[in-house]
Amino acid sequence: MKKIFPVFILLCASTTLLAQKIYHNKAFGITIQIPQTWWEDNRNGIPADSEITDSERTKILADSRSVFLTLFYDRETIKEGGNYIPKMQFNVAGNYDKSFDVLKKATIANAEKLKKFQPDFQYLQEPKEITISGIKSLYYIAEYSMMVNGKSAMIRTHTYIIPYKNYIFHLNFTDERTGKDRSKEFEEAIKSIKIG
Repeated sequence: MKKIFPVFILLCASTTLLAQKIYHNKAFGITIQIPQTWWEDNRNGIPADSEITDSERTKILADSRSVFLTLFYDRETIKEGGNYIPKMQFNVAGNYDKSFDVLKKATIANAEKLKKFQPDFQYLQEPKEITISGIKSLYYIAEYSMMVNGKSAMIRTHTYIIPYKNYIFHLNFTDERTGKDRSKEFEEAIKSIKIG
């Protein structure tokens, strides 16, 4: 019995590991574990295996306020038409000031701007410091209504801002307030992040 028990634990751990897939973006240096059932839609993003120089990266960032990397949907809940929720969306943007205080103020200001477009926007967690992959970062959780598959729905978005080199990662994890709570899946993905 003593010999079987460690083997059982090993098999359970292996099953957990197999339930994840790895997203690794070479161009910007981020790795994150995604649940196996989530499907990637990278039609308009930068291919994950792209290798670019520092000067090419700087030009890409300079040419756009925000650069789309990729998007993930839960394959089990995808419906035709409208916005697919839940989802994970990863973007990058230039960060040339590099002051964390400036970044924090800009993050709060950008979130406040959403209130112009989403009058019912409210924080569930106000912007707060968090360490991700050893980097001092920011996150907040908010909710607001939007059209989902032709109907108005209250959505919850977990937003993470991670500064690195001369840019920031902007990671959005979204689910429906009245649907299945995906917080644990989102938290596990964030814990798995490796940058650099």
